[in-house]
Amino acid sequence: MPKVILVRHGKTVWNAEGRYQGKMDIPLNEEGREQARKVGEALKDFPVKAVYSSPLSRCKDTASEIAKHHGLEVQVKEGFKEIDHGQWEGMLASEVEEKYPELLKLWREKPSQVKMPEGESLKDVYDRAVKAFEEVVSKHSDEDLIIIVGHDATNKVLMCYLLGTDLDKFWAFKQANCGITVLEYHPETKKVIVHVANATGHLGKEIDFEVQKSL
Repeated sequence: MPKVILVRHGKTVWNAEGRYQGKMDIPLNEEGREQARKVGEALKDFPVKAVYSSPLSRCKDTASEIAKHHGLEVQVKEGFKEIDHGQWEGMLASEVEEKYPELLKLWREKPSQVKMPEGESLKDVYDRAVKAFEEVVSKHSDEDLIIIVGHDATNKVLMCYLLGTDLDKFWAFKQANCGITVLEYHPETKKVIVHVANATGHLGKEIDFEVQKSL
């Protein structure tokens, strides 16, 4: 399997406000566009063979800032789309807590057991994201390096898959906006090497301790 770099999209207004955005196509804000430019610069000297992205614009625009340094077109994969938060989309965490207190508590403690109201469960996201991931990596040799630009939830479920953890470990992984995670997977031995996890030095933060507002 090729080496894989996971990147989360740059920041949006809804990220900054702590709103659940899910499948809503919220664009990058000014800070997010600058983050995308910086992650593109940070990865420009790597021998990248392909750049894949969620179909949502916040990912595609981030991916474009990476791909342009390598003369590549962004390849869109529907399976990498963010979790559908259903009725939670557009709501602040405080609003969700007021309207869905028990479900939000379960989401924070046992996320695998939650299906969003009129939306998806983590298992739904896992199934489509892993399928897309396997389709992507099957196209490449072990020597290739590919980049996948995704979302908070999709990147985290892929980490759960690759590290062989259950979905209740979902919150153990941090995915900052435009953070970089580098993985090497050996399918024959089922071993994963995590070279880098959620690196943000290129954004001016050696370690990002910012708390996710929609937790």
